[in-house]
Amino acid sequence: MAHLLSFIGTRHPIRPSGPSPEPPLGPPGPPPDPPLPLRNINACPKTALVVENDGSLLNFLKRSLKDEGYAVRTAANSGEGLRLYRDFAPFNVVLIDYCVPQRDGVGIDLQAPLQTNGTELAIAIREIDPSQAMIIVTLDYLNAKEVPRPREVMHIPLLVDICKLHSLLEKIEVDRAIEALTSSELLRLQQFADYRVRGLGRAARGRTGEDLLQEAELRTLIGAEATGKGRRWNKNVDFVWHLTGTMRSISNCWRRQFEAAAQRKETEAYLIPTLPIYDAEGQEHSPLDDLGSGQATADQLLIEKDEEEGVLSRFKDDPEATQVLHGLLDGLKKNEIMSKYGLGEKLYAAAVRRIRVTLLGPRNGGGERREP
Repeated sequence: MAHLLSFIGTRHPIRPSGPSPEPPLGPPGPPPDPPLPLRNINACPKTALVVENDGSLLNFLKRSLKDEGYAVRTAANSGEGLRLYRDFAPFNVVLIDYCVPQRDGVGIDLQAPLQTNGTELAIAIREIDPSQAMIIVTLDYLNAKEVPRPREVMHIPLLVDICKLHSLLEKIEVDRAIEALTSSELLRLQQFADYRVRGLGRAARGRTGEDLLQEAELRTLIGAEATGKGRRWNKNVDFVWHLTGTMRSISNCWRRQFEAAAQRKETEAYLIPTLPIYDAEGQEHSPLDDLGSGQATADQLLIEKDEEEGVLSRFKDDPEATQVLHGLLDGLKKNEIMSKYGLGEKLYAAAVRRIRVTLLGPRNGGGERREP
């Protein structure tokens, strides 16, 4: 009983008898300040880690990234960069100086033909997260072909020209948008693509809805790399809406090409059309015009002539991928490419996947969710 009373007393203390004490006189004090909100860099919509020891270049990269809407963390050496990555990963993008030192106080031999600290950091980050988007900054070189690097980082894009930073970041955003497509969004896009191809009839020339959707994704990716080409994703437009508009433009162009060839009884080629321009509500402003060309084939829609050399050079050591790209440039369909170059279904699919890995980056494995 004593234990029970003790327990009850702890929860319901007995009030002392007599009148309650009077509250203190005087006006009430001001309410306490609300607690400051916790700030976390990784709560920002886009985050970046920059590993760079050159002060002026670091400041430029920070300003550029902040202008693009990124919250930025910085590290002055590869050791600190790896620590920050382990503590705060993942980031939307990681920029690593090719010549970054391993730790503070350690000099860099700029005359050495191979710098390893930056590439070793990139390899270490890839071991932690194979899908992490990265850019290696190599401003001391004239072009990417001159940069020696191990095989493990060959697919990481190089920033050789500082003016290309925006296009590389835009490519990463497109890559993330493709990766972020949900199953329901992919189903809607595929159904729309199938509907457009069925509506083309013979004008589809054997193309499938899968071909249409993949071409829309690839054109968006190339448009991110080649600024000013009219196929870039307007961030004010929903990405699914953008892909839908792109597929509508492609299928309309296929139909016009087929009708023009049937009317003239000859195969006439067209340049790639300019994708529609949308406002913030996604409304199309300008119609598509047919542009005739006596040199290009219809499926040069994949790569502009002035981009061919740069794109093909990235696959100079991959003969199957080069053959597939040449076939696309020649206006061939999948079965025609396989027949012309003697590629089986598996070799063709593997080559297309390597192309997507190189252009899209390894975030989504070059389109692992769908086989070409």
